[in-house]
Amino acid sequence: MNVRIRATGGLLGRAGHQLLSNNIEAYENTIPSMLSDRLRNPKFSGPENAQTGLAAEWEPSGNTMAGMSCRLVPGMYLSGREAQLIHSYAESGWCGILQAGVQVHAGEEFEVELWARVQHRPVTVTVELRMPGKTAPAASKATMTCDLAHWHRRTCRIAAPESGAVYFHIGIPGDSRIVIDQVHLRPVGQTHVSQELLDAFDKFPCPVLRFPGGCVTCTYHWEHGIGPVHLRPVCDDPVFKYKLYYDFGTDEYLALCVARSIRPFITLNTSTATPEDAAGWAAYVRNWYASRGLPIPASYFMFGNENYGTWEIGHMTGEMYVAQLREFVPRVRQAYPEARILAIGETESGALRNGGNTPWRSVILEKAGDLFDTLVVTRYSWGSDSLSLADSMKSVADNVADKQDDLQRQAQAIRDAKLARTMAIAEWNLWTRASHNDHVGFFEPNDIRHCLYAAGYLNAFCRVGEILEVANYYSLVNTMGMIHVHDSRVQFSDIVKVFNLYAPALPGEVLGLEVTAPALTEKSKAVDANFVRTAKATYGFLVNFSATETAAVSLEGLGTVREALGLSASAMLEPVREFQPAVAGQVVTLPPMSLVRVKC
Repeated sequence: MNVRIRATGGLLGRAGHQLLSNNIEAYENTIPSMLSDRLRNPKFSGPENAQTGLAAEWEPSGNTMAGMSCRLVPGMYLSGREAQLIHSYAESGWCGILQAGVQVHAGEEFEVELWARVQHRPVTVTVELRMPGKTAPAASKATMTCDLAHWHRRTCRIAAPESGAVYFHIGIPGDSRIVIDQVHLRPVGQTHVSQELLDAFDKFPCPVLRFPGGCVTCTYHWEHGIGPVHLRPVCDDPVFKYKLYYDFGTDEYLALCVARSIRPFITLNTSTATPEDAAGWAAYVRNWYASRGLPIPASYFMFGNENYGTWEIGHMTGEMYVAQLREFVPRVRQAYPEARILAIGETESGALRNGGNTPWRSVILEKAGDLFDTLVVTRYSWGSDSLSLADSMKSVADNVADKQDDLQRQAQAIRDAKLARTMAIAEWNLWTRASHNDHVGFFEPNDIRHCLYAAGYLNAFCRVGEILEVANYYSLVNTMGMIHVHDSRVQFSDIVKVFNLYAPALPGEVLGLEVTAPALTEKSKAVDANFVRTAKATYGFLVNFSATETAAVSLEGLGTVREALGLSASAMLEPVREFQPAVAGQVVTLPPMSLVRVKC
């Protein structure tokens, strides 16, 4: 097919680099994967196993628990909930507990950190790493003496026996009684946050990072995520029925923001917290910067998450949200004068009965326009692995077209209200298979469909200009994320390649274009285009949504093509490949299902 793209000479506005922002959600498999700890449930969070008396992920060493009794004791804690009692009442011998499937790599040396208390007499604890069917080599085992009746910390070092999934074993001698609050297995020299995860931030743009995410913020209590890590609890998450982890909390988040020049974006709990609590968090964040002699950033503070939705435990009407803003916002502004306030801007509030939906956005614009700086929404699209390749790509193109229209409607609503406000996207992604309870970790494959959806949506972001202040991809780590952590190793999804293609072009002036391309569906064209001009060059982003046809794209009035880079794939659910597209004069050739960046 032949496609013609001509510069009209006009500008659509200036697109900012904050369109390439991201989310970290304090979700079940996100925070633990950001830590250097190789153990699962290291703080022995309950409930206990009814047969063994052990916390989840832990099991007895041996077949019958002869001479051994375990109980997870509520209230007997250091880190805020319960602790694991292990009682060996045999006169001699050893008993213990273990965790299977702990991922290690040959040559790694670990520090074991144990917080425990003993009763009646001192206890010598043995820890070891061993491969299934093998004994632990000398370098892979060590002992620690716990000799105090109050909580105390003991450490030792052990080495990985080889690469693979090993057993981590804790043993105690006969006639011993010990209570363990937590045990950690971390690579020597690392803090509790994974260094490989921190290093990954050098591989992609992340100008703004939202924390602690979306729905879990309805029960997130920031005070749990500050101070000594060994005192932070593991709490229940009544939203997703999982656990809520605080070992990566406000302190670690802000340190990451400073280290990587990231602008904070904090979602406040307005469901199970108070206005005073929100103001306290804002004050803590501001003081964190001030006490270190750092400039106070214009941090974003979003009030609530998707409170218009019946799935939120903080579900409410638009009128109720206005009343909430009037309670929360003044206190947060007083605590953090530099704050950028984000109010939820969805069109309606849902209902549990048909016909019960009520207005939301119009109410916020009419009655709370003086309280916020930015109107924010969450935007996802849905796809299916069951569609044919051609229909799947048509679905992607139509989803992008729908989102383009949605952006324009939201921008127009702000203009019609005559408010000098901007808008934002709190979360966005293409949702094809992830599920909160799918037992595979809430992952998306991030194949060519996701890449072309992301490129099309980023093009749409650019076309609304500076009224779109920030957009956060969902999510950064694991949950539909750009980064996947498997077997303690960081892997990048193909979306990282898309973001890295767009990064040099932002911020920049978005050029007005006339695009002449065949229709793919009634809603969408086969090829989408966006050109952004910076001081160094003009960058064009060309997306071919067709699953079968190559596009010969002619560029007019856009300068000489000096460079072209592309991403493509020949099928769904396969890795996306990078390629150099053919360029002849002002004609660029786009294979089916491809994204090409040209530099003019």
